[in-house]
Amino acid sequence: MCISDFSPCELISLSSTLAISINNQFNKQDVITLAAFFTTLGDNLALLSSTSI
Repeated sequence: MCISDFSPCELISLSSTLAISINNQFNKQDVITLAAFFTTLGDNLALLSSTSI
């Protein structure tokens, strides 16, 4: 199964579920660090995909 097989609603549900799970499993500082990491990862993926041929 590819990520593109998910509907927008399914992606939102998956994202929310993962965020809640991560928040419940890690301490506050780890969650802050993970949030910054995933934001940076997403920004870099967007930049790379916009410049790829």
